[in-house]
Amino acid sequence: MAWGGLAEAMCHFDCGWYERIALAGYGADSEFGNLGSYPHWAFFPLYPLLLRGLSAALPVPAQLGGIWLSCLCLAGFVMLGARYLQQSRGAVRPLLWLAVVLAMPNTHFMSAVYTEALFALLSTGCLLALATRQTLLAATLAALASATRPTGIMLSLLVIGDRVRTAWQGRMARDRWALAEACLLPIAIAPLGLSVYILAQYLAVGDGLAFSHVQLDWGRVWRGPLVMLADGVRAWDWAHLAGPMARASASYAAAWALLGLAVAGRLAWRRRWGEAWFLAACVLLPAATGLDSLPRYVATNPVFLFAVYGALARLRWPVGAGLLLGGLAAAHAVMLYAWMSGAGGVF
Repeated sequence: MAWGGLAEAMCHFDCGWYERIALAGYGADSEFGNLGSYPHWAFFPLYPLLLRGLSAALPVPAQLGGIWLSCLCLAGFVMLGARYLQQSRGAVRPLLWLAVVLAMPNTHFMSAVYTEALFALLSTGCLLALATRQTLLAATLAALASATRPTGIMLSLLVIGDRVRTAWQGRMARDRWALAEACLLPIAIAPLGLSVYILAQYLAVGDGLAFSHVQLDWGRVWRGPLVMLADGVRAWDWAHLAGPMARASASYAAAWALLGLAVAGRLAWRRRWGEAWFLAACVLLPAATGLDSLPRYVATNPVFLFAVYGALARLRWPVGAGLLLGGLAAAHAVMLYAWMSGAGGVF
């Protein structure tokens, strides 16, 4: 129990897969019979690679090492997020920002053996680099994000869009070679993470899109986000959340997705086009095949957290902001308890 208590309580579902890949790679796994290692390819490689390196460098179990890794990424995200808020919104209140991140329900995934904290860190770094015109850095971070989870490719599209716009604005420039270099190199770098992963899958199993095709083995079929969200709303299965062993509720997951899309719409209204695109894409892409993971995808999305911070920071009634934060923290505590007690499939 010297290492096991907290680490084991925090390790459920995807945690075991990341631990397995970190320790043994994407090799054959007898537990899956004829499928072999095929189910592993649903999990992108950057997080397990980092976990493997940390486990090799430090004499700690992989579960505990994963918690350390995620907490380091979480700390980096909080600090980088404060810089992004200052860059994009002016003055920032660091304690309020930290409180929002820690109080938001489902952000316990950012300290578990999941990709949430790493993805938030890379996404925020990419958005900040774009805002400060560091396009090569933005492209590199987008490439790393696309090696972390599928929605990372949406950051690559942001980088590509930024460079296409720059090329169009400079189309009359005299030094065409300099313009081409400034635009084409980031465009080539941004999708490299996903491209390398596709190549690795093709060489290993003969299917470069195994990460997508394997979703069928997880019971996920592409039906489109609008159909899935409509089905979730119509299910009206909120009663699944009641009781000591809560079950997954499609309506609950759909509500988180719709909240994320509403926030994205608000950001678009305020002409924060890049943020709106990224948040909406991170909701709609996974919603096309299933709703189960949407609560954590929305709650830990950096753009969503920036929007929540902005809303609370604009409140002129400090007591009201405190009450809202207290309510979020209470809900988060319930979810964290459910997760650690093994009833967290709903969360």
